[in-house]
Amino acid sequence: MPVLNFIDQKSEKYLLTAILVTISVVLVVQVFMRYFVNAPLVWAEELARYLLVWCTMIGTSLAVRESRHIVVDFAPVLFGPRSIGLFRLISMAGIIVFSIVIIVYSLPFVQRVQQMNQLSPSLEIPIWWVYLALPVGAAASILRAIQQIYLQMRYGVVMPEPEAAETPIIPSESQEKAGR
Repeated sequence: MPVLNFIDQKSEKYLLTAILVTISVVLVVQVFMRYFVNAPLVWAEELARYLLVWCTMIGTSLAVRESRHIVVDFAPVLFGPRSIGLFRLISMAGIIVFSIVIIVYSLPFVQRVQQMNQLSPSLEIPIWWVYLALPVGAAASILRAIQQIYLQMRYGVVMPEPEAAETPIIPSESQEKAGR
């Protein structure tokens, strides 16, 4: 069970962190090689671009999991706090429908590109690996939306727990009195 808990809680964050660190390192090395050594890496920008595509699609799944996607909160404000659960369900259903549309249209495209055996110019990797990010990210978003619907049905409106780094550091009244 700890493995499943790790996959559920941390896998996307670690994967996104690894991708962003890789992009940063590759681009810093590229700048150094280009301007100081005068020998640019021809593959660096292409790798960064492809990793950014994957980062974006994996990030959508994480945004769904943590309820950090763009929302219009006019309706819950208009109808009151008891309507939040209903509008979250509608939002998750919309994410599922949109992700299904992405999968339906992107899978045949990925298959066509795969049949063409096209390689990327610098890295010479199959270009369909890059395009595979669309259906993979959409499928992960569907799984996370289903997970959110399940959690809401089971426990009510579940808001993601803020992480320690994201909580503002505001001293409470008791801390202020202790400091005086």
